[in-house]
Amino acid sequence: MTPRTRLRMLFYLLLLGSLVTVRAELALTNFSAANPIKIMAIGDSITDDCVANGAWRRYLQPLLDSNGYPFNFVGRIQSAPTGGFTKTAHEGYCGAVVAPPGVYGGTVHGYAGTNAYLQIIVPDALSNVTPDVVLVLIGANDIGRGRDPYQVATNDMPALLDIIFSNAPNANVILTKAMSLSNGNVGGMLYGTYATNVPIYNAALQRMVNQRHALGQNVFLADMFSVVDYNSMFQTDHVHPNTLGLQTIAQEWFTRIKSIIITTNLVTTTLIHGGDVWKYSDTGQDLGTNWSQTNYDDSGWASGPARLGYPDAPVLTTVNYGSDTNNKYITTYFRDTFVPPANTAITNLNFRLSRVDGAVVWLNGQEAFRTNMPAGPISFTNETAKVTIGEASFIFFPANIPVSNLPPGTNVIGVEVHIRLPTRLSMGMDMELIGTGYILPPSLAIACMDGNILLTWPVANGTGYSLYTSTDLSVPGGWTNAGTTIQTNVGQYSATLSPDAITRFFRLQRP
Repeated sequence: MTPRTRLRMLFYLLLLGSLVTVRAELALTNFSAANPIKIMAIGDSITDDCVANGAWRRYLQPLLDSNGYPFNFVGRIQSAPTGGFTKTAHEGYCGAVVAPPGVYGGTVHGYAGTNAYLQIIVPDALSNVTPDVVLVLIGANDIGRGRDPYQVATNDMPALLDIIFSNAPNANVILTKAMSLSNGNVGGMLYGTYATNVPIYNAALQRMVNQRHALGQNVFLADMFSVVDYNSMFQTDHVHPNTLGLQTIAQEWFTRIKSIIITTNLVTTTLIHGGDVWKYSDTGQDLGTNWSQTNYDDSGWASGPARLGYPDAPVLTTVNYGSDTNNKYITTYFRDTFVPPANTAITNLNFRLSRVDGAVVWLNGQEAFRTNMPAGPISFTNETAKVTIGEASFIFFPANIPVSNLPPGTNVIGVEVHIRLPTRLSMGMDMELIGTGYILPPSLAIACMDGNILLTWPVANGTGYSLYTSTDLSVPGGWTNAGTTIQTNVGQYSATLSPDAITRFFRLQRP
């Protein structure tokens, strides 16, 4: 551009939304009020109306409606509409289990009790409708009635997935970890007897989901076990959630649904899955803090899938604690990496950490947070503030950390896990990391060509944008369409303008 044009340009890149490819399975732009997302809710009494009309579905509807997700629940069963709960179809069945035989004592929605199992119900449900999203909340009756947790997670549930995908190959299926059954008593049936099998089932289910997802299947996992609090979110039978519990279930579903749907401006993405492979140092050496830096050489560390630790049944990778069971290593170090989706700005990291007993979590060499650890500098020999026992050992506790300037490319998470005492019987670690933020707008470039001004921006995340111009930024609403013919070249849009003596400002925005 030559001085004679006396043209000064300022480019405003407004975050008005753009469509880019991130790790998700559905594009929200493909759906509308006339073509809503079809969501099928499948499960037992926690999904059915036999305890609470609409169950968690009545609380999920406003979350989706108010956040711009056009959807309908689909299914053959109808709840009673009430207030703002108008999308009432479902496939919940009181007393249902995954595989035969059914255990319900009567007839439920036309199925004899012995037939009240999902492997027979689901193909019937899918015979006349093909859902986009399938939400499966099941397991309380399977585990609470004493079924083998490994059999249910690694045989029965995969068979159910095969049935779903054979009928709806493009569906996105979200399964859930089973909720606590501690002190569970349903009509005299002591579900609490088998409560210790719940973490075993959940860990096996998580492994199965990761394996299926790695093979390309659109299967995901929600964590109702961690979010539905035993002390405050259950009815007196300690199996069925109360109102607060149902609302919490709906919020967890909403988080997971967001993570598999591409929107035009916001992004929710799972950066680290529970059960992922971690590198770890279990040599009993004091590594200081250098081990958490991004440039640290961990090539000599061992690796294995979570849960990592000793010696609980849900542990998949056993780590070393030394040669003396009465003098175990206090600290074990873990490292993992993640890459944010391209063309996104992650502004919040939702850490969900399972730890026995305490931990300090590092992000790119800086401490992000600590849990169950004393204040002040942390050393290799620091023991935790208190011991972690029971189901709390397997809960993924949340920590929401705002972030700025998260670098593109590889980021490093470090976790140092500390136990309470050197005589501690068990240790464990697993983590899930969910990132939220926004999709970056396209970048606008300027050049001169044959005496004209050439403005270009990429096709990849510039779809739907138009070029607008203004000569006075102080005038509200003073932006008008540049009025030029936008051309599509290889990988980019372009607009060619003739220079003049007027100061002009340009920006990209959606019309």
